[in-house]
Amino acid sequence: MKISTILNMVTLSALVGFLFTACKDASKQPPTKVSSGDPTIDRLSALIEENPNNDSLYYYRGRQYWELDAYDQAISDATKAISIDSMKPAYYLLLADAHLEYARPNDSKRALNVMEKACLMFPEDLETHIQTSEMYLIVRQHNEALKKLDHVLKRDPINAEAYFMTGRVALDMGDTVRTIKSLQKSVQLDAENKDAWVFLGRIYSNKQNDLAVQFFDNALRLDSTDVTVQEFKAAHYKRKGDFKKAFELYRKIIVEHPDYSNAFFDMGLIYLEQDSLDKAHAHFETAIRTDPLFVIAYYYRGVASEAKGDMKAAIADYQQANKMSPNLKESREALIRLNLEPVK
Repeated sequence: MKISTILNMVTLSALVGFLFTACKDASKQPPTKVSSGDPTIDRLSALIEENPNNDSLYYYRGRQYWELDAYDQAISDATKAISIDSMKPAYYLLLADAHLEYARPNDSKRALNVMEKACLMFPEDLETHIQTSEMYLIVRQHNEALKKLDHVLKRDPINAEAYFMTGRVALDMGDTVRTIKSLQKSVQLDAENKDAWVFLGRIYSNKQNDLAVQFFDNALRLDSTDVTVQEFKAAHYKRKGDFKKAFELYRKIIVEHPDYSNAFFDMGLIYLEQDSLDKAHAHFETAIRTDPLFVIAYYYRGVASEAKGDMKAAIADYQQANKMSPNLKESREALIRLNLEPVK
């Protein structure tokens, strides 16, 4: 998961275009570097040739490399930007992000060392401390994450983002009470935090508490097109046994997103529970057609086939699911039950 707030690339592209045009007019020298294949990087590289001490150009190019998962280049550019101007917190965050996502041995430690240095250099930059807490959450160092958030809340007791992150850390620790308290505080301070509403909705849905619907609706009021939230809401109705409302939402999702495989799969599960085997099989079939890598859908299509008495088709699907994901418990157990050898 990327951690930093993504820059508006349209704005960045316009800025780069403007600077590139200005530099091009100032020099008629042909480009000396081979094209990278990415026009934004090529434009930034041309600008860097003209302005080799401009830290922001290295930063923007580093971010573009980071977006393209070119982590070596992103690390190099972020390091260069810091060497030119060490007083920009964003440069440290880019460097840490690149290390963390590169995920080589000790890269998470390198990322955290970078962010700890940034926290020492910028103690009043609360966003730096919040971002550092998120990195600690990613590597599951919960106490360190909470220390950073405590630092923020001591300086800004109404920081909604810090309460949100505290809730996320508490959730990962299994402390549901603290999670709910922190997330509720976050939305009280910032009712526009869609992610906080979604987390609350999922927690209450797991409790089979219909307050979940209200929380999902709050998230959807902020973004009615978020298909994932629509699916969470439908899944809540499915969990509660209100299949009529669940079907209404899944059909709405399918109308808006005809290739959304999860909706077909979830409807197939409902039909399977209702012993509507032909409909269940058809929906698992569509889930697989729209997502050929949907491993669990192969297994459940096999379940539907076996319930219909088509053992040949069932075995083929169990074997396919097992081949695609040998660690999938369901398909392994199905094959063993049928005296067949699963993939090891």
